Amino acid sequence: MSRNGTLLAAVLLCAATTARGDDPGLAIKRLAHATTWVGNSFGGDGGPNGAGYWVQNGVDEIDVTPDGTVFAGISWDEAGRCAGLYKDGRPNRALLKEHDGKGKETAWGFGTANNALAASGNDLYIANLGKKLLRFRWTPGDVESARFVDEVDLPAEAVGLAARGDRLVVVFADHLELRATSDLAPTARIPLIGALDAAISPKGDLWVLAAGSVHRVARREKKEEQAIPGLEKPTAIAFDNEGRLLVCDDGRRQQVLTFDVAAAPRLVTAFGAEGGLLAGIPGVVRPTKLFALRGAGTDAAGNLYVAMGYAGTPSGNCVIRSFDVRGALRWQVFSTAFVDTFGFDPSADGAVVYGRTTVFDLDLSQTKPSATTALRALTLDHLRHPDDDRIKYGCSVVVRRLEGKRLLYMIGQYGGGYRFYSFDEPAGMIARQVGQIHPDGETWAWDVDDEGAVWHGDAPNRTIRRHRFRGWSPSGAPQFGVDKLEIWPWPADFELVRRVIYEKTTDSLYLFGYLKGQAIDSWGVVGRTVRRIDGWLNGRKTVRYSAVLPTNPHGSDKGGPLSPQGVDVAGDYLFVGMVKADEGVQYTHVLSLADGRYVGSLGPGPEVGGNAGWQDMPYPIQALKRKNGEYLVLVEEDWRGKNLLYRWRPEPAW
Repeated sequence: MSRNGTLLAAVLLCAATTARGDDPGLAIKRLAHATTWVGNSFGGDGGPNGAGYWVQNGVDEIDVTPDGTVFAGISWDEAGRCAGLYKDGRPNRALLKEHDGKGKETAWGFGTANNALAASGNDLYIANLGKKLLRFRWTPGDVESARFVDEVDLPAEAVGLAARGDRLVVVFADHLELRATSDLAPTARIPLIGALDAAISPKGDLWVLAAGSVHRVARREKKEEQAIPGLEKPTAIAFDNEGRLLVCDDGRRQQVLTFDVAAAPRLVTAFGAEGGLLAGIPGVVRPTKLFALRGAGTDAAGNLYVAMGYAGTPSGNCVIRSFDVRGALRWQVFSTAFVDTFGFDPSADGAVVYGRTTVFDLDLSQTKPSATTALRALTLDHLRHPDDDRIKYGCSVVVRRLEGKRLLYMIGQYGGGYRFYSFDEPAGMIARQVGQIHPDGETWAWDVDDEGAVWHGDAPNRTIRRHRFRGWSPSGAPQFGVDKLEIWPWPADFELVRRVIYEKTTDSLYLFGYLKGQAIDSWGVVGRTVRRIDGWLNGRKTVRYSAVLPTNPHGSDKGGPLSPQGVDVAGDYLFVGMVKADEGVQYTHVLSLADGRYVGSLGPGPEVGGNAGWQDMPYPIQALKRKNGEYLVLVEEDWRGKNLLYRWRPEPAW
């Protein structure tokens, strides 16, 4: 307990300028700023819901057409691109839709959410999560031409799909189902436990991936002893343009293997740096360092296409690369943000950003959005750490450099505290979990100060706690001295504390939440009030001001005001992120730190088509003031798989 902690509540209550009542709303002043983005090859422009350019949240399966179109599927994409078409490094604009969007949808993603899809000739097939087999017809090579044709029922959710000519194979977890493409009716059933994928050769042979084995199934529908030897963790199979079998081996090799299967299977080539991300400097991205293989295929010219993504889930990233016949990179597209907020490296003046699984370099001298970011590293080793939470969950990232080492603080969509990740210094780029402050219970008020201390604003018994960073253990874990906590009570007039920020340069604590008498509008949001208290650690605690925060005027479930979702402090300003759009714009409001007054608002610009979804995690923004006076503000934008990056100068100079 602080020495004067017993008196603190009464002192703050007397000093406060109380903020109560309903928010009168804002007369929005749009600040002059530029919009760019981080985490996706495309910014999400190109149209409203159902149309636009972005790379989908993840990839579970692909098929490659002879013209070089990659047909990629996933069980969930926040904006509905669960079946994407990619050609020459660009996605289709108009999404595929069950019934062309004019009938009842049987799955997410306009009816296309899936774990299984395939292409053959003029037809595209999707086995959706609603247990429907959908058929679309397209003009091969024209990614905007696909139109819904028909659908039939399936007995269960499919895990794989293969098509060639008049044959269609639907893969279920315990059997294969052969169907005719003429009417999509089943013609045969083959029991097969642990089935995952199938491929049909140009000669009509059926190969399957099941229970970790890749083997051929005879026409008489019995397993033959013609299995591929030496595989460690096959995840997908396909036939290339020369009739050879491609196998994605997601084991220690991390390679796409090519086998001649005309007679006894024979390995012909192994594409990719052996060891994948662990080759060379671990984690550093290079075109041929493959990882988390989800599928591969070739076009008629022999160009290779490879899809990668951890666990095949929407939170597992999506990277698709195309290589020419010599193995040189032709193009790459990626999506590395789901419900994520990236964090600035404090030593790089805004030029380096860390995500949950990534590191990006930003060229801030550029003004063209597509030229500002480069993917430097992927920081997750899914082979050695298959249970890493970063494979399963999105999070917000805070980066600190403490005693010469990098430490990542990660907090999830439902708050609850931080998990800590560190690196092998100085050059290692693979992060490993080294501890956590993550108590049981629903808590929302957390912060990391400039010195790496963890602040907990809604700690037990209506208290505020600081966990100071106390160095590194011999094993490389951060030490926080949980037995030496500093504890203060809440101000007596606070009903709930929902966020906390400590700012060292002014020794100020910012508390966010609800005062007694203010209506609590929703769970997990910031609350109605911000209070600045100066001299928190080193002086006489003095309330500088209390102010009412902006709200979404009609954003709550009952149509009333809805509190903000995110807050951050940088330089002279408080940045306040809203849950929902107002007047069609997803705003991040800017308030003066000096007195809490409204300065203006930032919102998605024409560079991203003005598009952005909800800010729907508790730490959806992170702000930085650069040495040249420019402000950078990262904003979660999981609707189209990225973070927005606003660039703003208080006196516009754009």
